[in-house]
Amino acid sequence: MTARPPSLLASIAGWLVLVTLLAVGTTALLLYVEFKGTHDRMRQRTLSGVARVIEKAVRGPEDRLNTTLPESVQAMLRVNAASFALIDGEGRLLLGSVGVEGPLDPTATERPHSVFRVPAQNGEPSLYGLSHRITVGGRPYWIQVASGEEELHIEWLLEEFVEHFGWIWLPFALVLILVNLIIIHRGLRPLRRASARAAAIGPDSVSERLPEQGMPREVLPLVRAVNQALDRLEAGYEAQRGFIADAAHELRTPLAVLDAHLALIGAPGAPIRADVAGMARLVDQLLDLARLDALRIAPGESVDLAQLAVEVSTHLVPLALGKGRLIEVVGDDRPLAVPLPVHGARDPLFRALRNLVENAVCHAPAGSTVSVELAVSAAGEPLLRVIDRGPGIPPALRARVFERFWQGGRDRGGGAEGTGGAGLGLSIVARTMAAHGGGIAVDDTPGGGATFTLRFPPYAPPMPRRTDAARPIPAATGTP
Repeated sequence: MTARPPSLLASIAGWLVLVTLLAVGTTALLLYVEFKGTHDRMRQRTLSGVARVIEKAVRGPEDRLNTTLPESVQAMLRVNAASFALIDGEGRLLLGSVGVEGPLDPTATERPHSVFRVPAQNGEPSLYGLSHRITVGGRPYWIQVASGEEELHIEWLLEEFVEHFGWIWLPFALVLILVNLIIIHRGLRPLRRASARAAAIGPDSVSERLPEQGMPREVLPLVRAVNQALDRLEAGYEAQRGFIADAAHELRTPLAVLDAHLALIGAPGAPIRADVAGMARLVDQLLDLARLDALRIAPGESVDLAQLAVEVSTHLVPLALGKGRLIEVVGDDRPLAVPLPVHGARDPLFRALRNLVENAVCHAPAGSTVSVELAVSAAGEPLLRVIDRGPGIPPALRARVFERFWQGGRDRGGGAEGTGGAGLGLSIVARTMAAHGGGIAVDDTPGGGATFTLRFPPYAPPMPRRTDAARPIPAATGTP
């Protein structure tokens, strides 16, 4: 089982989603870290300001310690919901707010300045505090300030951040990814257009080229390289097609002269004349292939399949009678006088049907009749069937009978007399039908034999052009 090729769009989209999610996550983390750091700095500055206010209040005149706080300072502490303590060098509490019975941070005397956290106790929230060392009267003291309100405030801010801003982050990332995917999809549109154009290039359209207009600069060198390769391919293809056509055309005259000389010899030259006839048929088929390569069907060109079937059958009647066979043209619930038009070119279809009927005549048993049947499918598709009562084609070989130069048992003389062909006839028929937008299939004939069915697209008559004669004549004005 062949593994699916990697998708450029899927690869770009995958990396884009990964990078976008990493960018969004990193940005959110950096915002949180910066927000947390900014809050900590603001909280420390606030506590430092409170500590300096308390320092001014406890530093009395003549550098003596004042253990009584003014009412304004106490009001400020109440507004900020701050707890404070003033301790000496031995850790004894000298002054404190209501409810404070000892140092807020017992280890503060070991450091001149420090930030501490008092864990939650008895249902009280944890406190965030700051110790500030001062010197009064030559003795060290520590002012400790802690606030639970600030800690609750940061938690509240973070919760608000998550609820009112964090939930927008995921939809924002999804919208960003979706917009980027749409942009990538639109950016790859020229590649899809070039791929569709390249997929449509085949043997019948080797002159087509990939569009260079509108291509991104990164893709333009590849498109130009492909177009240059198509130029070389077309040149080689044209050279090969021209050689086949020229060689086949030049061989027709010598073969005709050789056949005429063999006819003068009489019976001794009959076996060689059969080989010459086979060579002439091969040359005709090579010419048919060369003409198919240059086939262009005009938009309004049409062919009547009923008339075509009669003409081909009339053309091959001498061959059929010479081999002891008959050819009939029949209609499936429709008289032959009723036209059955299809969009196509007459000469290629004539040669295709001639190859098919000739093949059937050569493989049908002596005394049998080859039928050319006209019909219309339930979907309105014109059908043309060539029916013989020969040995038929095994189901395992039916997919290969339309290959060029393939010679199965049927081509190697599996019929009554064989054809000695080169395996080009059915390939020409299949290519002709493909050029007309149709197809060919082979099935068993009831009672034995093979039935080849040519299926054409439903015929749509061309819209009539409006001419000057059909235009309304304006009313005359003025006097004669």
